[in-house]
This record gives sequence, structure tokens and C-alpha cells, in this order.
Amino acid sequence: MPTRLRLEEIPISSITVSPANVRKTDLEEGIDALARSIKEIGLQQPVVVYRSGTVYELIIGQRRFLACKRLGWEKIPALVTSVDDQTQAAIISFSENIHRLDLEYRDKMAVAVRLLHELKSVKKVAECLGVTEQSVRNYLGYEGVPEGLKRMVDEKKISASTAVDIAASVPDEKKAIEIAQKVVEAPSRDRRRAIVEVARDNPERSATEIDKLAAGLKCGKITLHLTPRLAGALQTACRDFRLEPDVVAQHALEEWLGERGFLK
Repeated sequence: MPTRLRLEEIPISSITVSPANVRKTDLEEGIDALARSIKEIGLQQPVVVYRSGTVYELIIGQRRFLACKRLGWEKIPALVTSVDDQTQAAIISFSENIHRLDLEYRDKMAVAVRLLHELKSVKKVAECLGVTEQSVRNYLGYEGVPEGLKRMVDEKKISASTAVDIAASVPDEKKAIEIAQKVVEAPSRDRRRAIVEVARDNPERSATEIDKLAAGLKCGKITLHLTPRLAGALQTACRDFRLEPDVVAQHALEEWLGERGFLK
């Protein structure tokens, strides 16, 4: 973590955006409005940078930085910190952005994958970022699936989509494998889907209890007609998360209904 902070006025020409900055998407959206706000009331929060050779690398405040550039500012107030490496810079950037509602999910995915490769453990990534292991697994998609489930995928016992879904619902690897085995033993596709759904809603129950509940579950089916734009976005999400289209669509529907208070 940073060892010190000092406030300086730094020439904008001396600042470059660090590769560790987690915000990668929709950078220009709303920049004009932000620039107008800064012009009217000033910059309320300095950006955060660290020294790298002859330049400063920006790790927090990229949109503020871009807005000030658009206003033609020559210098910008910045908190100068020190970091040991790019991994630490990414952690600092993520920690500042994680609770902001406008941080793109794809950005969260990218930094989680990067840190997993560096730290080799979902638990360590979660500790560094100050979020739950479950949140990290959600960001990681198939990257976050425990090795035991990945072996079952390699052995073609379950699909990658099923492995991701189970891992996202059940953080305990041993229990997740037990549930996956129930999926393997299920007599039909609908029963397999039901087991995963019950596990998601009842992660505290045993694999045997989940299987029994799934036996009595009746799933409703609907047909969705998608515009080309939605269909393209669905295909991208399926590729990135290694999930089946019906799973992605269900997750999206659950999120939409949950945010609006329809899911109790």
C-alpha cells in the first residue's frame, strides 16, 4: 500500500494514464458535463498519481484528468503516492472504484483476472480488494472456478457453464463438487437446471437436500425475441463468461427484477 501522500500541482503534460488504472470503458461518456462542473465550481477532489521515471502515472481520477485536459488546464492538483509495482497500483485503483456505481463490470472482470494471475488465489484477491470471495468469483467467470470443478469440465461430466454457475453460488469447493455430482446424476436437462437454480437460492443446504428440492421444482419457460444489438451483447457475455445464453439471460433478468424490488 502507499507509504505517503503529498499534494502537488503537476503539469498535465507530465501525466500519463497508468496501465494499472482499472477504468477502461466508457471514458468519454459525460466528460463534457464533468468539464462544465469543474469549470463552474473547481476540481473538488485531486487525482492520484505516482512517479515513474520522468513522468507521473495516474491511477485514480482518469475522468477528472480528461475533463481538465479538455478545459485546457496546464496543471492539475494531484496526490502523489508511491507504489512498489503495477499490481499494487491496480489494487489501489480498484479499491477506489469498486463501490462506484458507474464502474463498468468489464473493468472489474479485467482487474480480478489480472490479480488472480499475480496472486494465484481467489482468497488473496478478495482480501486485497476488500470484497468477498464470491464477488471475485463473479468477476472472474470461468477463471474463478475451483480446480475440482474444472476437472469435471475437462472430463466432460459437466459443462463450463454449469461449473461457473455452481461456483458462483457455492463458495465451498467440496460442497460445490457434491452438487456438481448431483447434476451429473440428474435424469434430464430440466432436472440439472433445477439443481443449479435451487443451489443458487439455497447455498446453505446440503447437496442431498438441494437435489430433493430440485425434484419438485417446476421451471417456467418463455421465448424472448431479441434485437440484433441485444443478441450481439448476449453472445459477447456468453463468450466472456463461458455461460450458455439461457443462463446469462436468467442472471440479467434476476438482476433487473432484484434492483426494482420484484424479487423477494
